[in-house]
Amino acid sequence: MSRSVPVDHPDALRLVVELDSVYVACDDCGHSRLLRLDNLRKAAELGVHNYMQLCRKIRCSECPKTPPAFRNLTIRPTWRCDEPPLQSIA
Repeated sequence: MSRSVPVDHPDALRLVVELDSVYVACDDCGHSRLLRLDNLRKAAELGVHNYMQLCRKIRCSECPKTPPAFRNLTIRPTWRCDEPPLQSIA
């Protein structure tokens, strides 16, 4: 049985539907991508409900498949409420 890698992040249990986008970069090969709202909605439809589950599923598409404990990824979430307001009311 494989052990899952702990996700030590204060927002680990926040819902995927609260995300606006997620920047993912592979520290091994340098490949990067941005998971936008459409990708995140599809993940939620497939049963990935919180940020911790999402982090466990993300892989580099360019590198050979490796167990979660050996992935070297930089993952930066952008939450919907973290964005600056588009317009202020005076």
